[in-house]
Amino acid sequence: MNIDTLVESLYNKEDETESLINEVMKFLTETPRPTILLEQRGYTLTWDGIPDIPISEIPWSDVKTVEGEGADIQGPQRMQLMQFLDDIQGDDLKDKIEGIAKFYDADVSQLTAAAEGLSPKKQISYALGYLTFFKTLTKIIAHFNASSAGFSFEAFLGVLLGGKQIATGEGTIADLVDQQGVPISLKLYTEGQLKVGGSFTDLVNDIRNYGQMQYVAVTKDLDDEKQSGTLNFYRFNFTLDNLGTILLNAGIHNPDLMRLPRGFIDNPEGFADIEIPAPPTAKELEELYHNRVAELGARFPVDVLKKAIKLVGLPEDTSRLRTPRRFGRDTLLPVTGQPTNVNTIKLAHKMGVLPDEAIEAARERLDANLKPLSAWKDQYGETVMLAVDIYNEVVRAAYNDVVDETNRNIAARQELIKRGGGIYDTRGQGKDKTEGVEGKARAAASVAAYNALSPELKKKALLLTHGYVNTDQFDLTQPRVLGIQKLASGKQIGDNDEETEEAPITEAQDTGSVGVFPAGQTQVKIGSIEVGQEKVIALLETVSEIIDTSVFEIFEDLKTLTTNIQAYFGNQLQDDTLILGPGGAIEASNSIGTKTAALTDEPGGGSGPPRRRDVSELEE
Repeated sequence: MNIDTLVESLYNKEDETESLINEVMKFLTETPRPTILLEQRGYTLTWDGIPDIPISEIPWSDVKTVEGEGADIQGPQRMQLMQFLDDIQGDDLKDKIEGIAKFYDADVSQLTAAAEGLSPKKQISYALGYLTFFKTLTKIIAHFNASSAGFSFEAFLGVLLGGKQIATGEGTIADLVDQQGVPISLKLYTEGQLKVGGSFTDLVNDIRNYGQMQYVAVTKDLDDEKQSGTLNFYRFNFTLDNLGTILLNAGIHNPDLMRLPRGFIDNPEGFADIEIPAPPTAKELEELYHNRVAELGARFPVDVLKKAIKLVGLPEDTSRLRTPRRFGRDTLLPVTGQPTNVNTIKLAHKMGVLPDEAIEAARERLDANLKPLSAWKDQYGETVMLAVDIYNEVVRAAYNDVVDETNRNIAARQELIKRGGGIYDTRGQGKDKTEGVEGKARAAASVAAYNALSPELKKKALLLTHGYVNTDQFDLTQPRVLGIQKLASGKQIGDNDEETEEAPITEAQDTGSVGVFPAGQTQVKIGSIEVGQEKVIALLETVSEIIDTSVFEIFEDLKTLTTNIQAYFGNQLQDDTLILGPGGAIEASNSIGTKTAALTDEPGGGSGPPRRRDVSELEE
């Protein structure tokens, strides 16, 4: 790395990764490093002896657009991670997870057998690949907040599968595609809180385009104190054939998504010429919002406006929208235009318009939910009203334009349905309400008609469903994800149902759920992986039995070299001991050179290896 690159990497971080980088630095500098002492070798193995891959969503991403027109981005961090993860065996995610778990549980004899016939260099690459996998995964899962972990885990999984991430705002529910081009939506949740859901419109578009949408759902079951635990992986497919049956059996609201116009049920061919306009994408709605904010906010001070808009948080933060808080669909909460209204004062402070000292001056009354006194109003009233004006005349007005655009599109779609003679089955609501008819009963006829259609007519039918026309959301809770095979075969599962070994699926249900799993998969859970710093160090001790510890010393020297150089420049080039002193950058650099040269000069190191035994061949 040259000096220009180093300085740029230290001082020119992008805003969107700044918080993630700060978390990484905090973890590297503050987290205690457990060690395993190998007295017989006179060397202490530590966490720093394993290759350290900088964690960041963007440098790891290999981003493409849905159409494939975007340039592939192969950054140095992604290439570095790919080189280490290349040794993880398996053709797909299920195989890789099984192999990783076996490597983790293997004893010295099993690891030695797996590496049998490999040159010393290949043994190093083989072992370091798995160690780097566990260390990097542990850092992502155990040491980052939910948002950062989700983004980084998505990128990490993309590298592991040799796939590409899909840029946000592309009108797809997929997060990445694997090497075979299968679209994957990834969900990472705490154990017991798993939820698979999102835009039904985007899901339909993906199924019509790809023929399926694969979900990889991962739950974290961690010991917060030790920051270690288990990741459980689940996988299933929504397809053109099973979508209707799954949603029909998944609660009260999901079946409504599949309701079809009565006219279509009676005569599907009669709707062949109706074209449903596509709803605006999330990206288009966000662009409309930002453009309108710029136009409407032109009369306000730029610095005040930018700060206020950022702190309100739209479109990312939807906390001020009415439930269920869908951007572009649900209304924005109003603000009372009174400078002494307690909630208005708090909003003005949140927006960064009202200073901290104003809150402190009225703290006692605000805490008691009482209006400030008139003297306070005389001093800060105009400032509060400035925040109110920005909120109502810019934020709310811009957002209302977004809602109007969404509603116009929905109205146009509903009008087309009516012109085609399509009236949705209204049993259970309105004038035709039937007592006790809800959920599955309301959509059963629609799903039965849908399931009998040809693939092409199914694609047309999905465009006419109640959920697609009204841009609604679908939602599967954890019990329904765990029981996805039963849902696909026609069995209803409630929110509190548990899938257990005592209630296995029947042969008929297994036959009826064809397509819900990829080839070679017979149940929704595809494996588990242990994570945690102490667990990785224990694995490091085992691996050290087949790899010379000088390899780990090289990575510790590399960590010393990097840390000291960063500190030297961060200290404005004042502390020369970081470079020249004992344990400094130059000493670490010389050590790296000597030990690496010794590995390079290894006899036979450059020859090609015999067949490597796949880790899946480890004896149980």
